[in-house]
Amino acid sequence: MGSFVIHPPRSRLADQLRAVRAPRFRSGSALARHLGWQQSKVSRIELGQQLPSREDLDEWIDATGADRNELHQLLDEAYVQTVSSRAAARGIGGLPGAQVDLAALERSSTLVAEYQPHVVPGLAQTAAYARSWLTQADRPTALDTVDVDGVVQARLSRQGILYQPSHHVVIALGAAALSNVHGDPEVQRQQLGHLQVISELPAVELLVEPAHVAMATMRGFELLDDRLVLEDTDGSRHLTEPTVVARFASALTALRRRALSGSDAIAAIRRIEREL
Repeated sequence: MGSFVIHPPRSRLADQLRAVRAPRFRSGSALARHLGWQQSKVSRIELGQQLPSREDLDEWIDATGADRNELHQLLDEAYVQTVSSRAAARGIGGLPGAQVDLAALERSSTLVAEYQPHVVPGLAQTAAYARSWLTQADRPTALDTVDVDGVVQARLSRQGILYQPSHHVVIALGAAALSNVHGDPEVQRQQLGHLQVISELPAVELLVEPAHVAMATMRGFELLDDRLVLEDTDGSRHLTEPTVVARFASALTALRRRALSGSDAIAAIRRIEREL
């Protein structure tokens, strides 16, 4: 663990909120009384342990006479947490450690939904598929070397959530992900077989998006209750801005309406399997 710490934008917001509060209110307790809040709420916000809502921020601004535009910009920045692949590789546990941190977030979420248009989502990858994907010669990466075995093992460990009925795990992928071969075609066939197996698990909802109705997005995403994760070869961004998360939740709802599910999804997978 250790990748998901209080990051500079959140610290800057906390520092600025404390700075604008001090001239008018000698303590956080005084501000809490003025706003009718719990003192612990003000304390968590000033320590960077909790982000204020936009409504909370406006009340803080009205009480302190602070610059509205500056603080709202700081809040926007604080809602985005960047996890750099280079930084993660240098940190405790390296890149596998970042996967362990993500697994902890997934376990603490009721809804775990991963959509990928061109590749099988990580939560559904076999070890051979993940290894083939990570070792493609032409795959762009920000790193000179990657602990492939460590990342593969950590990714497989994340998949324990598929077997937890208390969670709702959505595995959504574009039709292209079924036919895009990474390495040996036999690896892809085994991967398609694995998708069929996990589709039978009570916690799993498998969705296959037909090519002719594909979502207007260039990249995949993962929704974890009130968090959005956007992953790329150079790292990932974690967004917790409620309006942004709500937009992607709506995109997932729309995907459900047009995607193949149940026996239709399995039929599509088997069709590609035969073609391979």
